[in-house]
Amino acid sequence: MMQYFIAKEASQDLEEILDYFLARNVNAGERFIREFNRKCQNVVQFPNIGRSYAKFDPRLRGIPLDGYIIFWHC
Repeated sequence: MMQYFIAKEASQDLEEILDYFLARNVNAGERFIREFNRKCQNVVQFPNIGRSYAKFDPRLRGIPLDGYIIFWHC
C-alpha cells in the first residue's frame, strides 16, 4: 500500500488552518481533516487526478478543499 507524506511547510500550513477551524467550530475542523485525509488517500491511488499546475512546475497537480488547494508532485 502506498503512503503519502506531508512536507514540513505544508504541515505548518495545515496546523494553522486547523487552528482556525477548531477555534470557531470543532465539528468543521474535524470534517476538514477527514476530507483532507480522504483526498490525500485518493491522490495516492490516482496521482494524476486534479488540475495540472504545469505553469509553476511540470509535475505539480492540485485539488480544492474548502477554499484551499492540496498540491502534490506526480
